[in-house]
Amino acid sequence: MLQASWSRSDITPPLGVDLCGFGGRAGPSEDVHDPLFAKALCLSDSERSVALVTADLIGFDAGTVAEIRTRIRDRLGDGAPETLIACSHTHSGPSTPCLPFLGVPDPAYMAALIDMLTGLVAEAHGRMLPARFGFGAGEVQVGINRRQRVEDGRIVLGRNEGGLIAPYVDVLRAETDAGCAIFLSHAAHPVTLGGDNLLISADWPGYAQRFAEEALGENCLAMYGQGCCGDINSDPRGSFGVAEEQGRTVAEAVVAALPGLRLTSEAVIGAASEVLELPLDDPPSLGEAQAILASAEQERDANAATDNYGTKLTRQGLVDWAQRLVALAEAGATKLTQPFEIQALRIGDAAIVGLPGEVFVSYQHQIRACSPFAHTIVLAYTNGNIGYVPTEDAFPEGGYEVDSAIKYYGTTMLTPACERMIVEAACGLLRRL
Repeated sequence: MLQASWSRSDITPPLGVDLCGFGGRAGPSEDVHDPLFAKALCLSDSERSVALVTADLIGFDAGTVAEIRTRIRDRLGDGAPETLIACSHTHSGPSTPCLPFLGVPDPAYMAALIDMLTGLVAEAHGRMLPARFGFGAGEVQVGINRRQRVEDGRIVLGRNEGGLIAPYVDVLRAETDAGCAIFLSHAAHPVTLGGDNLLISADWPGYAQRFAEEALGENCLAMYGQGCCGDINSDPRGSFGVAEEQGRTVAEAVVAALPGLRLTSEAVIGAASEVLELPLDDPPSLGEAQAILASAEQERDANAATDNYGTKLTRQGLVDWAQRLVALAEAGATKLTQPFEIQALRIGDAAIVGLPGEVFVSYQHQIRACSPFAHTIVLAYTNGNIGYVPTEDAFPEGGYEVDSAIKYYGTTMLTPACERMIVEAACGLLRRL
């Protein structure tokens, strides 16, 4: 028989921490507009258990995820659940180690955060009750494909109204005599609030969770995992009012989908994972790398007197990235790889797949199509964030996600071969489960 429990913790950082997700911010955070939360849902079939953890954060690096999992195992022993950690990717939350060029993480906050997430899972795992669960989906879309082709043929960050999207919200409901928990996922970058915002906020996913909880009652928890939105932005953008309306729209779709969920108390729980070594581009030649470094240093130094707080951080980060390129070129580095953990969880006739990066929405469609389960949720920004994961056909098109963004993650870019490797491995895990 299925058992479940859940918990939440306020993870709002102290004022003055750097925000993350945009370069060029005028300064660190100035106030809290709405609180940030982490939430955990534990599920067990009495033999195996899993924990779904969500956080209103930009993302984690693999090292932080490993530390959280180790602490959970140390605290709970052999009965510790297999843990999946998914972030909303809000661009108005605190800086974390996965994107250090766009803000400096606060060590004290990160240490407290790791403690809180460990305790969150332990708390939920320690009070499991008989439960029923069900999966479903509702029609909704608060974003737009952002890879717009302009007149000269370039791909820019804009509005591609005919581009691929995922116009639905996935919903998992678990309920016990103590109440209910709703896990929801939709694919749209939480960038309704722009780089001019200096207030801490969960953006539209925070509102979606809040409105869902208000509709379901005080004994219900709503938690959010971001879909594969690497090429999808929330739309329109610009204000807290817009973010609130987007969140309400998604929450209404969730509530409308709930009556159609078929709940059951019988479910097999399972987990499987695989760490791929994704191939990366070789570094440029030493001469090219030195030229990139010289240009980055010149840009930093020439603008030092006029750049604002965030732009200075970004320019220094680009220098740091260029220095890494030089070091790789000097070492003659080739055949570089990037670890990439794919995790799949089974809950009865449904599955959840977690991918650690800014994954294009096509991956979500491909993995759902190959899945042997009746319902499959595919999450990005899960168990880490390695940077953008485009499709193979996006590479010759170019654009920000292919050509530029990798600098902020401090590595060289993935190769086009990665799409096939990721999809095949994810489909294989689902078949194994």
